[in-house]
Amino acid sequence: MTGGIKGYFKKIKPEASISPGEIPPRPSAPLKSGFWGGGIKIPRLSLNLKFMKFERNTGVAAIEIGNDWLKIVQGPRAKSGKAIYQVRLLKLSQIKDSIAVAIDDIFKNFKLNRRNVVAYIPRHLVTVRILDMPATDPKEISDMINLQVGKQTPYSKEEIVSSHKIVEINPSGYAKVMLAIAARSIINERTDTLTKAGLDVKSVAISSEGVFNWFNATYMPGIKTEDSQGIVLIDIDSNYSDFIVIRRGRMAFTRNIFIGANHLMENSHAESAQPWSEKFIEELKRSLERYQTEEKGIRIVKIFLSGAGPNIKGLDILLTSKMELPTVNTDQFKNIRVQNSAELLSYENFKFVSLTQLFGVPVTGKELQIDLTTGERKVQSLMEAKRKQLTVMGILIVSIATMLSFLCLTNIYNKSAYLVKLKNMISRIETQADNVEKMRTVISLVEKRLDSHGSAIEVINEIYVITPDEIYLTDINIDEKQSIILKGGGQAMSDVFKYVKKLEESDMLESVKTTYTTTKKDRNREFAEFEISCVYQK
Repeated sequence: MTGGIKGYFKKIKPEASISPGEIPPRPSAPLKSGFWGGGIKIPRLSLNLKFMKFERNTGVAAIEIGNDWLKIVQGPRAKSGKAIYQVRLLKLSQIKDSIAVAIDDIFKNFKLNRRNVVAYIPRHLVTVRILDMPATDPKEISDMINLQVGKQTPYSKEEIVSSHKIVEINPSGYAKVMLAIAARSIINERTDTLTKAGLDVKSVAISSEGVFNWFNATYMPGIKTEDSQGIVLIDIDSNYSDFIVIRRGRMAFTRNIFIGANHLMENSHAESAQPWSEKFIEELKRSLERYQTEEKGIRIVKIFLSGAGPNIKGLDILLTSKMELPTVNTDQFKNIRVQNSAELLSYENFKFVSLTQLFGVPVTGKELQIDLTTGERKVQSLMEAKRKQLTVMGILIVSIATMLSFLCLTNIYNKSAYLVKLKNMISRIETQADNVEKMRTVISLVEKRLDSHGSAIEVINEIYVITPDEIYLTDINIDEKQSIILKGGGQAMSDVFKYVKKLEESDMLESVKTTYTTTKKDRNREFAEFEISCVYQK
């Protein structure tokens, strides 16, 4: 890996490089074995079932293979409360076997998620350009970038990998685009190592975007700036630093500086350490001048230190004095919980390391916009995903077919057994059923007899109740057509009329009519005779 990195710098000089002989980049440490770190893991387990796609999400693991450290962070894709993270650090100088074996051991021992991994490329291995494109349509911009990328490096397209994101779109019809370019050999070297370790790399990102995403989610909500103002975020790692300008809530500029915490911490151990601080200030001023040359009229109002920066005593005061800008320290573990954090923070070398870029994806829960995954690996990943989907679908179809066949056979067997059982039961209770049917018929007849509603008896009872003492009946004729003829007499004709009125008021009788009435004398006494017809209701 060291030879690949050195070879890359021999071919292409990053825009953050300084004059030869001033600050040579520290070489990678020899590969040895061992690991150290602490963390806990509380995964969010969810099973999302989609058509032709099965995905089990247990969070995201971010990994960076730097010049001297192997960094691994796993956390849930969540933004509620204080998330819980796994943090694993491994010094490359402690690796006895290959890096792939060391990574595999860490993921195996601490049961980290291998299926959702983001690989970070250190900023000093990536060339970043800010381009103004005369277009606003993303497809047109992408086509223009494909034409421009060859002009940004002396290499052919086959030797590099590029990606871009739109920083902002101006009302004038121009778009400001951030273009990232890296050597294909560097990308393949790291992705191949992670693949050998059994990891499924979903994307390859640059550390600058991870740092920005972490800061944007953790500190930006409390910062207010005008459109003509910007802030500087300086993320200090062990051997290099990342100078980032944030404007309008977006990462507008990034530049690498080959001075890190290892250099700046030497101030307290050697008399010759003072020049490192001076050179660091010079590089910061040079980076700021370069940005303000490209973006005239933008005023920087504040500096934020992240990563190992806050652990360097007095650095914020020095920057406030030399840069003439207020400098604020940040906490890279803000809103983040790590198991054994006290032990982790007490490890002296840990103070020289930045983990902010690795927190970028889990903290925000968003996908990174710049992806340096090679086209071949994207196709390979797509084919592998399709293969897995087809395999799962095939297994699912066979399983469903087997289950349906089993259910059908079971159903047929159960129905046959039940039919035999029913026939046996029918043969045993057939005689009893006939007796029960006869009893049911008798009971039905009795119930009909007991139900006297609308019967002749009920009609006669109704007439009896209605008929007063002054009226007597000589004949009651009830036929099948529900008609009734009443014959009788009364003491006076007025008694007959009152009787007719009572019959009309009955709820059971209707269509009450007087067929005839007459007055007769018997032994010097007069009496009335009548004939009344009506209909009764059942």
